[in-house]
Amino acid sequence: MKKKLIAVMIALAMTASTGSIVFADEVVDCDVENREFNDVTITIHTRWDEADVSGPLYQAMVDGFMEKYPEITVECINIPTESEWLNSESVLMSDESSMPNIIQEYGGSRVAGYIEQNLIVDMEPYYTQYPEWKERFNALGNSLTDFTSYGYDGSYGVAYTAYQVMLFYNEEILNENGIDPVSIKSWDDLMNACETLKENGVQPFEMGEKDDYRFGHLHSALNYKTYGCDMAELLGTREVSYDGEEQKAIYEMIKEAADKGYLGTNLLGIDDGQERSLFNTGKAAFLFMGTWYCAEDKTGQELYDNQKIHAMRMPYVNEEYELHDMGGGNEAYYIVDTGDADEVAASVLFLKYMTSEEVVNTFIEGYPTPMCLEITTEAGNYLSKEASAIIDETKDVRGDIENYDTATHMINTVRQALQGIAMGSDPDEVGKMIVDLIEEYE
Repeated sequence: MKKKLIAVMIALAMTASTGSIVFADEVVDCDVENREFNDVTITIHTRWDEADVSGPLYQAMVDGFMEKYPEITVECINIPTESEWLNSESVLMSDESSMPNIIQEYGGSRVAGYIEQNLIVDMEPYYTQYPEWKERFNALGNSLTDFTSYGYDGSYGVAYTAYQVMLFYNEEILNENGIDPVSIKSWDDLMNACETLKENGVQPFEMGEKDDYRFGHLHSALNYKTYGCDMAELLGTREVSYDGEEQKAIYEMIKEAADKGYLGTNLLGIDDGQERSLFNTGKAAFLFMGTWYCAEDKTGQELYDNQKIHAMRMPYVNEEYELHDMGGGNEAYYIVDTGDADEVAASVLFLKYMTSEEVVNTFIEGYPTPMCLEITTEAGNYLSKEASAIIDETKDVRGDIENYDTATHMINTVRQALQGIAMGSDPDEVGKMIVDLIEEYE
């Protein structure tokens, strides 16, 4: 078995003259900028999608890096579909011979599990070597890199894009139906607007629950809007049960909206891409989506070109938690300790390049999304600027609520159960399915 670099991080000391870290039985050079590489290949496991506007931008980073550092080859394993990507990561990370050098992930229990196995490199020594690098990051990505709540000190991962789940609305449709978007503050307000639209023959939402993260995200957001962001930790530690009254109230909100036809006419028949397409072409009044929607290519779309699509904060259930939202860091990149010092150093160098000012500015100019890094360009469209103003006023955020559970299966377990709502499951059945699956795993 290859010796893990992290496993030997004992009695480390920074050597100012050499930029090295001294371990009990070896010295690891943190000055990756001046390291000599000789025909090193690193692999990156990602969800990058060549069909998405961001895909070519990510690939351009890889190409630019290899042009600058021709002695390093970067190979990408890109799997856009989330369930397939998660399954692929699990398989690759279970075998030392197949582990990628860098994985794209969302933090939470899956990554904590890898840290527990000494598979993820702590970035703190490299930030000590390059303090100006660490200064480039803002607080949006802290939830992706800080694992102290799991008992691990250090800084794991390099945060990149950020997001917040919001409501987007079609101004023309709301105006035609006498609905003032400013008046939609609470979940009840939203449901009343949906009732008016339905009565007038207009479809409120067309959610693509064929991609099961759609109800997953709605479940997370409604939890934060009902109980506050602390519910993530309460569920994660099982202080609150998935079959308890608090969660059944959330399932009931989703079920009631689904049963009334507010959320969609073909929930299990369309995916998230079709969902966005229907909204973009005026077939639905609202879109519940992350702010990555703002950055998608909408060239030639009449509603967008005429600035008829706008962003609003996800409505609260309890006003106390109006400024609590689903969001934060959207993605981070974690270096896998393969035991090969050259591969680790090359991976650090790649992420340093990826987060450099010039590369980030080029990325954001082509894909104007919130970032976990300092932005020094004025890039952005009208919609992304509306979303950024909402983010600026947010008080607390959490990501997918299942990721705060120590059991790595929870994101799939909860989403599968929630999908049952679209097939007629009631709140008791949803809660029971989740708890039963937890017991099977444990």
